[in-house]
Amino acid sequence: MSGRRAGTVVEALLDSAARTPDRPAFHVIERSEDTFALSCADVCRLVAETVPGLTAQGIGTGDRVIVVLPTSRDFLAVYLGCLYAGVVPVVAAEPTTADTARYTAHLSRLAAHAQAERVITTPELAGVLAPSLPVRVTTPDALRGDPVLLDAPRATPESLAHLQATSGSTGAPKLAMIRHGNIAANVRAIAEAIRGTTDDTLVSWLPLFHDMGLIGISYALHARIPMVLADPVNFLRNPLSWLHWISRYGGTLSPAPSSAFHICARVARRRPPEGLDLSGFRVALCGAEPVHEATLRAFQSAFGPFGLPETTLRPVYGLAEATLAVTISDVTRPYTVDRVDAEAIAARGHAEPRTVDDPRTTGLMCVGPVVPGHTLRVVGPDGKELPDRAIGAIEVAGPSVIDGCLPEPGGATAGEAAAGGAGDQLVGSEGYLSTGDLGYLLDGELYVTGRSKDIVIISGRNYVPDQVERFVESVTRSPRTPAVVAVGVPDATLHTEQLHLLLDERLAEGRDRQDITAQVSRALDETFGINGVTYHWVARARLPRTTSGKIQRHLCRRLIEDGTLAAVPTAAPSRPA
Repeated sequence: MSGRRAGTVVEALLDSAARTPDRPAFHVIERSEDTFALSCADVCRLVAETVPGLTAQGIGTGDRVIVVLPTSRDFLAVYLGCLYAGVVPVVAAEPTTADTARYTAHLSRLAAHAQAERVITTPELAGVLAPSLPVRVTTPDALRGDPVLLDAPRATPESLAHLQATSGSTGAPKLAMIRHGNIAANVRAIAEAIRGTTDDTLVSWLPLFHDMGLIGISYALHARIPMVLADPVNFLRNPLSWLHWISRYGGTLSPAPSSAFHICARVARRRPPEGLDLSGFRVALCGAEPVHEATLRAFQSAFGPFGLPETTLRPVYGLAEATLAVTISDVTRPYTVDRVDAEAIAARGHAEPRTVDDPRTTGLMCVGPVVPGHTLRVVGPDGKELPDRAIGAIEVAGPSVIDGCLPEPGGATAGEAAAGGAGDQLVGSEGYLSTGDLGYLLDGELYVTGRSKDIVIISGRNYVPDQVERFVESVTRSPRTPAVVAVGVPDATLHTEQLHLLLDERLAEGRDRQDITAQVSRALDETFGINGVTYHWVARARLPRTTSGKIQRHLCRRLIEDGTLAAVPTAAPSRPA
């Protein structure tokens, strides 16, 4: 078997264990902050101890299980054991509140959707969940048995590897059917795009129920590189621990959402770190949510003095229905920002260049070319490809693109589910997946402008919420992001949508709310021609989010429409005669 062309991640693991059994595979930093070093042979031993337990409990090839475990050796044993045995895991988030009834109801729906045979969780959580769940609950300890000899894995590249819950930022989450071949294709493409080498070390604290965290495990195993795998609770306790892990373990690769870079820069301003060496930090993949120039500038400013190279920060774009990565910006040069006319985007659907000092200018982040072995296009409503700078629907094709989402019991067929994806996606006869996102191409590189379902349409003009939100944050000089949520709500009288802005209450700390909204109204009118805005001051905790922290704008709109959020209407600003 050729190590670099293994058909599945498990094949790569077995090959590594045979060739280099003592090579470091993982440093697992568990929630207790205890650290465990695992070699390739150690990881195979964890798998070999779990496989007989799955068999003993009647869980076989093709069966589905819900995995609710913290980042740990137990997680690796269960997840990789399932992949080896051909069992299909669905990794779910742990409960975040004491509302056990609500969480149990969520897991019950997930188990019914996935048609799961079992829930695998910690002993503590098993005792709470077992009486109320419709499926049996077991623990990693109960699965652990005498190790068996691992021969060829039961799964093939065509087999389902796992079911990945989509973000649900524009609707109810779906379960994307990720095959072993999809994973192998995507991690190979990522490695080529970032110029990966065997000298790399991957560092990740991302939650494993999120594709950006889970696929990291597969990347490390397939690329034959060590991985520092930390529980996200450790990052939440001390965000700068992330940078210390990179410094301590010689991390060269690390992914994170834009908000993590923002948090670290803020913490570093208040409490400057010491003793960091980030000179070897080669690629910081920044994605999972819109990437903001101000955030990357602040992070570079905070950590540049510790050797962080100017080419490290890499904006990227991806989605679960393409396994993970779709585009990755060039790792040999600093990130690129396109300065464009904000009003032209709304009025003409075109990204017209503007100078940085033009008041109508907005900056859009380049997320790079499509990953190797894949193709990407931007099309108009007629399905025809658009020229550079014309904004349209983003479509992607290639071996990482999945063939469907799991149909709900009694619902659509598998083929109909495949057309659903995230945001009513459709894999057409040409093999392209409609991502549900909008953007434009320039010299073969992608710029994402927003999600089609989130677009606010006012008097026939399309406004991208993310651009409006970042603009309002800059006007208010917000020290936080996200601090603004923009949604369009239909107005029955005007027969168009009106812009509603949900403002984080902390924006008004020590300031007058009316002064802030008046200032924002003037700026929106002058730059975008938007007036008649309605404002809602909201505590951050009240904003509906997905499990991965993304704002759910469709639920924000529902809160407005049902009157849950108090409104502060502001009249259109007076125009000069």
